Amino acid sequence: MNKRNYMLGLGLLSLLTTSCAGTNFDNSRLVVGLEADYAPFNWTAVAANDYTLPLAGINGQYADGYDVQVAKYLGQELGIPVTIKKIAWTSLIPAIKANDINVIIAGMSYTSDRDNEVDFTNAYYISDLVAVVRSDSALVTATSIQDLGGYKVVSQIGTIQDSVIEQIEDVNHLPGAESFQVGALSVSIGDADALIAEYPVARQIVNADENLAIVEFSDGFTGFDENELSVSVAVQEGNTELVNLINTALADLSQETRISWMDLAIERSVA
Repeated sequence: MNKRNYMLGLGLLSLLTTSCAGTNFDNSRLVVGLEADYAPFNWTAVAANDYTLPLAGINGQYADGYDVQVAKYLGQELGIPVTIKKIAWTSLIPAIKANDINVIIAGMSYTSDRDNEVDFTNAYYISDLVAVVRSDSALVTATSIQDLGGYKVVSQIGTIQDSVIEQIEDVNHLPGAESFQVGALSVSIGDADALIAEYPVARQIVNADENLAIVEFSDGFTGFDENELSVSVAVQEGNTELVNLINTALADLSQETRISWMDLAIERSVA
């Protein structure tokens, strides 16, 4: 018997009735919220394959991406079914608080504000922040984030990436875009000069648009620890049992497998 199934079998009854502040946690199913619009972490597919899971309530649409592989892995290791719900980024935490989902697996990073509303597992991916610029821009030779000073810089609204733009002196911080893809389009057409994104997201964007390029900075961004520059599973606040089960499963997920899943997700997202 899979050791995760054994653990779940021993504790399932208590998991189903564990409560915090009057809330009963149902850990018999992994109900995952994600945007399905954040490639390569997650995106919407119109055909099923070995990597996808159906989007609940949306006929003929499926979720694919790195996050989906993590969700499938966790469901297998915990011995419980997985349901994927497509939810806008700004509605993910409200959805978990409303008990519409019990986990967020959506490339979400830890912040102290989010930690006041949900609990976080250990990281399931860690990546650097970079800039996406036009390949014919003078910014392709930038070596410091401060080289973006005086330029129009954008990222997705409500993200760590958007907040770090304020570290750039004299920057023209544009209003947050609805998604990283929308932000990338604004760079491509000249409405913005640079997009701040995680490296895997930047790779997917540049692979899909040969007019864009990635700029990595030797000085990096300051004031952020590894938790804030990594992505974790967000769990309903107080659901310590599920956090522990997920952390145990993640401990067995090798770095090689994580890298392979991300590389394959990037390939599929631009196919």
